[in-house]
Amino acid sequence: MSQASHELRVPCLPDCSRRGFLQRTTTASLAVVLGSSIVDAGESSREDVPCGVDLESLREDISEGPEVLVARAVAAGWRVVGDETVLNRPETWQRDLAVALERHRVELAAIEAVVDLGRVTFASSSPVVRRGVVRRLEIAIGRARRLRCRHLLVVPGLLPAGEPPGVVGRRVAGLLAECRVRAARAGMRIVIERIARRSDQLELARDQGRADA
Repeated sequence: MSQASHELRVPCLPDCSRRGFLQRTTTASLAVVLGSSIVDAGESSREDVPCGVDLESLREDISEGPEVLVARAVAAGWRVVGDETVLNRPETWQRDLAVALERHRVELAAIEAVVDLGRVTFASSSPVVRRGVVRRLEIAIGRARRLRCRHLLVVPGLLPAGEPPGVVGRRVAGLLAECRVRAARAGMRIVIERIARRSDQLELARDQGRADA
């Protein structure tokens, strides 16, 4: 069976993963949540992540390691694979996966870069917090390079209360732009995901749009 036929049958990354509760954003929703400057700067959404087969879906035995799983994916015609658990795996597993991906010239679809669930990070006024965002992104770039991965998943965290929406929006846009540039220099792209259950983020962005109109 050809790779093209696989891509018609298999979703990019299944929602049964540990990030299944996150809402996948579209380019249109990014314009509302983060401001049009982010979209204009070339940000990506989940739809831009290359489709790949989930390595765990290929497992036939509990003892099988990355080499066996990646080889099985290649034999089935895949050039991109997904592994939602990779960053929770032992270092030995991650090293073995990196070796297998390099040997077979296969790409890992995406990994988490900066995922902040329930904290103010990209929108924070604290220089310490914002430097931490960049530091975590740089660490993720190093991991992604070893794992032949070009897409970095980012959840920008919560928006703070009690600040002018326009100021907050510009702060978020500025830090996302810096992260995008750093990723691009490494040959990678930022992929934005939004926390589905925090609808107040969307309302705040709408308020910002009315204030700027």
